[in-house]
Parts: sequence; C-alpha cells; structure tokens
Amino acid sequence: MKLKLNPLDTTVVGSFPTTPFYAVNQDFPPYTPTVPEGEPYVDDPFLPGVFQALKLQHDAGIDFPSYGQPQDMCSMFLGSLIGYGLDYSQGFQVVGDIEVPRSIPAIEYLQVSKRYFSMRGIKMPLTGPITLAASLKVGSKGAIEYPEVVEQLARFVGSVAASYDKAGADIISVDEPSLVYGLYVGMEPEFCTEMINTALSPITRALSSIHACGQLNANTTDILLSTTARVLDHEFASIPLNMTAYSRDDLESEEKLLGYGCIISNMEPVQLLEIQKDGNWKRVVESKKLIKKRIDDAISLWGKENLILDPDCGFGGLRGYIKGLLTEEVAMKICFEKLKLMVDSKKEMA
Repeated sequence: MKLKLNPLDTTVVGSFPTTPFYAVNQDFPPYTPTVPEGEPYVDDPFLPGVFQALKLQHDAGIDFPSYGQPQDMCSMFLGSLIGYGLDYSQGFQVVGDIEVPRSIPAIEYLQVSKRYFSMRGIKMPLTGPITLAASLKVGSKGAIEYPEVVEQLARFVGSVAASYDKAGADIISVDEPSLVYGLYVGMEPEFCTEMINTALSPITRALSSIHACGQLNANTTDILLSTTARVLDHEFASIPLNMTAYSRDDLESEEKLLGYGCIISNMEPVQLLEIQKDGNWKRVVESKKLIKKRIDDAISLWGKENLILDPDCGFGGLRGYIKGLLTEEVAMKICFEKLKLMVDSKKEMA
C-alpha cells in the first residue's frame, strides 16, 4: 500500500554538511587504505555523519528524514558501477555496457535509519539518470549526449529504487538537478520523461518523488507533471518566481503533491564568509514570521492538502564553507535551527 502523507508533513531534500570520520580519497569504497593512528577502526568513514544527520532531524521533529547523504550525490552511485561498464582511472568514464551490480549504494544507511531511529518514515534520495550521465564521459564527450547510456543508467537507478522500496523506504526521491541541462544539450522532453519514469517505475510501496533544482519553466513543468512521481519538489524560498510554475489545477488534475521549499538552504556566500570570521550564524537563519508567511502564501495558491514542506535543496553545500569560526558544528547548528523553525511554523499553522 502506498504511503499517504498528511498536509504539511515535513521532510528534507537529502544532504547535510557532515564530514567523514577520517580523510578519504574518494566518495566510494575503498575510501582510503589507512586509518589515522590512534583512531578506532571505522569500515565506512561516512557512517558517523549518518548518525549525526539523523539525530539532528529527529531532534528537530522532521516527519520523514533522510540519512543525510554525506557523500557526493553522483560519485556515491557511479562508484558502484566501476567494473560494470565504468572506469575511474581519469574520472568516471564509460568503457562498456553498463550492467547492474550486486551492491546497492547506501542501502546500509536505510537499514541503520530504520534500526536505530523511530520516526514516521525514512526518505531515500537517489540521483537520477540524467544527472548521473552529466557526470560521466564517453571519451572526451559528455555521456549525457548518448541516449543509450542514459537508458542504461535509468535501468540502474530503477534497480536501486526497487531495492530501497523492498527494504522499507517510505519516500524515494529521484534527484535531477541536471534536467534543464539535459534539455539544453538536446534531449527531447518525451525522452526525459521516459527516463525518469524508468527510474521510478519499480517503486510499488514507497511514495515516489522527484526533486528538480533551479528556476522552472514550461518545458520542465510539463515533463515533471507527465512523470509518475507523486511528489514534485522544488526551490521556492530562494526562487519566488517558481510560485507561478504550477496552478492548483495542474497539481490536482495530475494527482501530484508539491514539495514546497520554504527555507533557504543555499545561503549567500558573502554571509557565509562573514560567519567564518565572526561566528554569527544567526544572520543566515530566517525568522519564524517569514517562514510562516511563505507557507501561508503556498497554502493560498495550492491548498494545504496539496503541500508537504522541506528546505529548498540539500544542506550539503555548507560543507564547502567550513573554515575558521564556521565549523562543522556551526554548520549543523544552522541546519538544525532552520529545520526546527520550519517544524514549529507548521505546527502553529496546522
């Protein structure tokens, strides 16, 4: 039976600014040949960050948390394809037909989430085939220019989605930040829809979702409305123009829910650089009044019953600004405060 969401349920897009337990060479196994002297052995250096992200979301009151996606969203999946059609001697290269490996990227994080944390459900982010293709090369050309490669990647993503579904994920979100780029390099809209649906089609129990970043246009919204995804998730807090992308009738006629990004996750670099110097992280956290206004505006446009709430995008970008007084602890504090304000705003408007 498909999961049924309540109006204004809260979730996240995926990533958090956790760092590995020790320095790693790459975002997929084998991570590094040695563990620093004096440190306890950790087979997966990203696992402590998974616990950290899940606890933060639990404490903030998120209904459907993610494991925190502490790795690069493309390499963590492409890494499992090395030897199955990919090579990594000079970046990710297609060297043969892409086969589905036996290993399932991040499945252990879903198992950890369900075993050690009690929440309404778990969301599993899964990088989409168009975005994976944009991170690959076929010789000197981008793999995104080869439809047969995108098709093979779509089948791979679908196999991972099927495993997540069978293992008990409650929401499975295919992330396609490169959708607009795919159209730019010549992908036909019908092909984009087909590839996304190929990735989503094995999901039978969980709620299917798709996250697409950036400013929406008629081409992208037509594609997304045509997919089998139940939830369409986008940036709205930082891109107010997206408020005009869908009508209420668009959503209801296609039986879609809108994942409404109501807090800014990609903060202004100038402000983050200032935090490095003075540690004043509160400058990037919105007021509850502003968050409630954003939610109220969305309810007026689309109806409460058609909305779930989350940040605009993942928080992982904060990782690149950890320096000086903007420590990992401060970065996670920013995430917690924003999520707690979103949850508190939702409760006051319920």
